Amino acid sequence: LAALPDLRGIIMQGQGVDHMMADASVPRDIPLVRLVDPDMSAALSHWAILAALAFLRDGPYYRAQQAQKIWAPKPQRPAQGGVVGVMGVGAIGSVIAARFAALGFRVKGWARTPRQLDSVAVYPGMGELDNFLQDVQILVSVLPLTPDTRGIMNADLFAKLAPGACVINGGRGPQIVDQDLLAALESGQVGAAVLDVFETEPLPEAHAFWSHDKITVWPHVAAQTNPETAARQVAAAITAIMAGATPANQGDWQRGY
Repeated sequence: LAALPDLRGIIMQGQGVDHMMADASVPRDIPLVRLVDPDMSAALSHWAILAALAFLRDGPYYRAQQAQKIWAPKPQRPAQGGVVGVMGVGAIGSVIAARFAALGFRVKGWARTPRQLDSVAVYPGMGELDNFLQDVQILVSVLPLTPDTRGIMNADLFAKLAPGACVINGGRGPQIVDQDLLAALESGQVGAAVLDVFETEPLPEAHAFWSHDKITVWPHVAAQTNPETAARQVAAAITAIMAGATPANQGDWQRGY
């Protein structure tokens, strides 16, 4: 990109811009635009709810029973009162949080800065992270990757969740310390993990996540770009840039996303 003298802007096909910001050759004096598409937000909310409900209703257990032709019911978890924590309640996370609240869950949100969301208790900043994690039974992360969020899901964080919690990561792979997650699953502190993103993608064949009976692996498909809805945003960004205006959803180099 640095070799393109007439480059006027960079428009991404998704919300993530971390790989662009990590590349020192990318020009910083032109707009770097994120795609903030309601269709992607809806899709990711569907995926997060699917993952959470499969955990709560023991979907993996019953699929394994079916494969072995075993009829062995388990006691059902309470249908009311579950606590969901959403890390990153921005354009996508706020939709996820609202939809969990509509299903009757008690929902907590964690954000970089204070914000108001209906039916969601928001805990802003690193100083509120411990309070946010308390009692969380289902942790959903859709955080952007920044220096502050790299490795944030580690042994210390897992220890502060409710025992046997489910960890759902639709943000960025480097936010999870893989060995810490495996240790938390082994101890039972984390009961299950549903992962759509990984430190290395595609996930290497030899990685322990593939064969772990408490981990569900998705190949970075939780929210794929919808060409029809995305095209309108891309066109609007191009129009704004060519007119010398500030496009919507421009990445912030200081903030990291």
